[in-house]
Amino acid sequence: MNAVATMPGMIQRPTRSRTLAVTLAGCLALLAVVGSVPASAADPTVELRVMTLNIFYGGDELDLHTGSWCHRPAGCPETLAKVVDAIRASGTDVVGLEEGEHNTRAVADALGWYASERMQVVSRFPIIDPPGANGIYVFIEVAPGRVVAIGNVHLPSDPYGPYILRDGASLADVLALETSTRLPAIADQLAILPGLAASGIPVFLTGDFNSPSHLDWTPAVDAVRADVPFPVDWPVSHALANAGFHDSYRDVHPNPVAVPGFTWTPGGPESDPREVHDRIDWVLAAGPATALASGVVGEVDGPDVAYSESPWPTDHRGVVSTFRVTPAIPAPLAAVDTRRVTVGDVLGVRYHAAAGTGQRVALVPAGAPASAAVASVAVGSPGAVDGRVTFATGTLVPGPYDAALVSGTGAVLSRSPFWAYQPGAATTVTTSKASYVVGEPVYVAWTNAPGMRWDWLAAYSPGSSDGSPTAEGCNAGCSSNGRYLVYIYTKTAIEGQGRFDEHAAPGVTAWPLKPGTYEVRLLVDDSYRSAGSSTSFKIVKP
Repeated sequence: MNAVATMPGMIQRPTRSRTLAVTLAGCLALLAVVGSVPASAADPTVELRVMTLNIFYGGDELDLHTGSWCHRPAGCPETLAKVVDAIRASGTDVVGLEEGEHNTRAVADALGWYASERMQVVSRFPIIDPPGANGIYVFIEVAPGRVVAIGNVHLPSDPYGPYILRDGASLADVLALETSTRLPAIADQLAILPGLAASGIPVFLTGDFNSPSHLDWTPAVDAVRADVPFPVDWPVSHALANAGFHDSYRDVHPNPVAVPGFTWTPGGPESDPREVHDRIDWVLAAGPATALASGVVGEVDGPDVAYSESPWPTDHRGVVSTFRVTPAIPAPLAAVDTRRVTVGDVLGVRYHAAAGTGQRVALVPAGAPASAAVASVAVGSPGAVDGRVTFATGTLVPGPYDAALVSGTGAVLSRSPFWAYQPGAATTVTTSKASYVVGEPVYVAWTNAPGMRWDWLAAYSPGSSDGSPTAEGCNAGCSSNGRYLVYIYTKTAIEGQGRFDEHAAPGVTAWPLKPGTYEVRLLVDDSYRSAGSSTSFKIVKP
C-alpha cells in the first residue's frame, strides 16, 4: 500500500484495470496453455512455501537509520539486503514481490534464485512464462515436468477504504469505492486463474490488495475494534472467494479477533498519522493446494509476527504460507526466457514436449508456419520431456518472432512471441497525430518496451521534471518524472498501442488535457525511470 500523497509515486497511479485502453499484439490466446494432464493416484504431492511481500519502491528507498526516505541518488542497498534477509528468514520457496520495480532480479540474484521481472516473482524453482499468460501468471516448475501457477497483483492504493470510513463515510460509500476502484483491478485474474485451477493446476495469487478482507471485518471484530465502525463485506476478497480462492492465513487462523494478522503497517514514510491497521497482504490458493501453515513476516516483536528480521526494511509486513500441493503436468509448450532480445544475445526457451518422436523447438517469423523456421533444435523422444534449449541470435533480422514447439508432423503445438532488436535500439513512443482537439483521444504506439508488469505511459508538459531516461540514480525519492498529467499501462506489451481518453487515470490533472503542448513518456515498472519519449504534440481548442 502507498497511503499518503506526500510523495509522487504509486499512490498517484492506482493500478486500475478499467483505465486501460490498450490493445496488444498477441493478446488473443489467453487460454493457450490452460490444459493440464489430469492428476492420478500416482501424482506426487509436495510442500511449497509461498510468500507475498511489498518491498517499498524497489526495496532500497527506505533509510533504515531514519525510518524515512533514502536521500542517496542510487538508493540504500543495505535496505535491499535486509529485504533479502527477510525472505531467507521466512524459509519460503517463491515470493510475489510488490513494488519490486527495478530490483526484482537483484533480489533473485542475491538469493541465487530465478526471477520473472515481468511478474515481479522470484523463486528457488525454475520460472516458466507460458504463451498466453500475458502477464497474468507464470508457472513454477516445482518438480521435473510438474508446475504450479502464480499470479501477483498490486491493487490501487488510493483512496483507501478504511481511511474514508474512519473519516465518516458510509457503508454505501466504501462499497461504491471498492467496486469502482479495486474490483476492476482483478478482472483479468478472475477471468483467467479459476480456469487454470479447474484444469487441475494449483494456483496461487499473491499481492498487496490494498483492501481488508470480508473474513476480517465481521460482527465479532466490529464488537472489539474501535476502527471497525460496522461489518463490511469487502468486494475484492468476496469476489476472489466466490471464484474458488482460499485465504491461506484465515484457513490456518480462522479467528480474526484472536489473530488479526495485520500487515499494514509496521510504519514507514507513507504511514498516516491516524493509522488504521489491517490485513491487506494475502496469499490465496485455488485448485489442488491445501494450506498447512501461515505466518506473518515482519519486525521483531511485531503483532502476530512468526518470522522476524531486524531492522525491518519495508512499510508492509509479509505473509508466508505452507501448502501441500499436487503439481500438474502442463499442456505442451515452448516459452521464451525473455520477450525482448538483442541480436547477438543468447535466447533461452523452456519447453514441455508430450510423448512423440521428431519434435523440435524452432524460431519462426511471427505467425509463420514451421516450414519457415530460421533455426531449430530437436527435442522429441518416445516419452514426454521437459527442458531448456538455447539459440544464438546473431543472424536474426530485427523484428517479431515466435519460439514454436513443433510436432513430428510439422504442426505448431505452441508459440511464444518475442522481438529481436539491434544492439542499442531505442524504445520508441509515437502519437498518431501532431495535433488533437480538446477531448479527442490521443492514440499512442510504442516499440522495444521493457515489457514489465507495471510499465506505464504518461502525458507530460515538455521539460517538467524530466530526468535522464537512463539515469541509474533515478529512484522514487528523486521525484524525476513525477509531474505526470494522465496515464495508462502498457499491460506488459513489448510493442503495442493505447490511447489517452476519459478512461485514463489522473495524475496532477485529469482528462481532458487543456490546450497546450505535451509529450508522452514510457516509464518502467511503476517507477519514474523513463525508457523513451514521444515528440511533442498539441491540444487545441475546437
